[in-house]
Amino acid sequence: MLRGPVVAVVLALAACGEQGTGPLVPSAAGADTGGMPATLSAFAMVSIQNAAVVPNAGVLPYDLNTPLFSDYAVKYRTVWLPPGTSAPYVADDRLELPVGTVFTKSFGFPADFRVQGAPVKWVETRVLVHGVDGWKGASYVWDDAQEEATLLAGGEILDFSFIDASGTTQSPSYLVPSTAECQKCHANDGTMITLGPRADQLNRDFAYADGTDNELARWTSLGILSGAPTPDQAPRLPVFDDPSTGDVPSRARAYLQANCSYCHDGTGEARTSGLVLLGTEMDPYALGVCKPPVAAGKAAQGEKYDIVPGHPEQSILVYRMTSTEPSIAMPELGRSLEHVEAVALVTQWVAAMTGSCP
Repeated sequence: MLRGPVVAVVLALAACGEQGTGPLVPSAAGADTGGMPATLSAFAMVSIQNAAVVPNAGVLPYDLNTPLFSDYAVKYRTVWLPPGTSAPYVADDRLELPVGTVFTKSFGFPADFRVQGAPVKWVETRVLVHGVDGWKGASYVWDDAQEEATLLAGGEILDFSFIDASGTTQSPSYLVPSTAECQKCHANDGTMITLGPRADQLNRDFAYADGTDNELARWTSLGILSGAPTPDQAPRLPVFDDPSTGDVPSRARAYLQANCSYCHDGTGEARTSGLVLLGTEMDPYALGVCKPPVAAGKAAQGEKYDIVPGHPEQSILVYRMTSTEPSIAMPELGRSLEHVEAVALVTQWVAAMTGSCP
């Protein structure tokens, strides 16, 4: 029986080919799967029990202040670091986690979001592993019995339906990304990186099994994070749909940072666009205000600027957030439905802007 997370491509032991002793190494690892095992259980990270994702001993669950939108999926995140390792605290960038770190993110949907506590049908779990050659990702699809998830290296579109919080039946074309598509979001300047685990995203409370605690504080107490200040001295990203955490501009910017800046940060895949959607960007033009698109084609809908102050209906950014047409919608991957609440927030932000474009 597996007792701890399997690190398939990370440990020096595996790199040296000593697979008979020490940490468990999956036998299914191979070049055609990027060195990932064939089943999720090989990692010994999580299982599903009574419709809930449950972390194994030593695996830490966490959440983010403003997460990436994925067709309204419910998500459950976990992290595991090799014993005796830690990540140095970074205030304004992603954490540099040690070789051997394993992340999981599970995606699921209740049949009816209006029913509190309704059982979740888990669709997939994505794994991100820090190997000796960098980060590698893979997607595992859960079987109908919710007992095992199997590697799907080639990706797939899943079609199903659910009832959302407003009572509307939604039928997403849900993308399980291929191994290659992992790089679409996670590659920055040609290098695979992590996205969610940042100090400002982790500076929040989480209901652990032994009580509620701030995530930065918990990561510090467990030795996962070193050199972190107290939570009140660390940055905190607003929660996009919680007005108590920030005003409309700060929450809209937080949403754009979480959902768009992995490409639009000046060094990501969309760097040639000149559009920078980091929450820390101070130049209105780089943020899109009165900025013409570099090349948008029909995605511009005949409009001239990414953001037109006071006119969300003329702003390409809002239009692309609203659209579900594959050649127009932004982000390009991971969303087949409109995130209605986020569009409303960004629309409100743009509508309140003053000034005019040439």
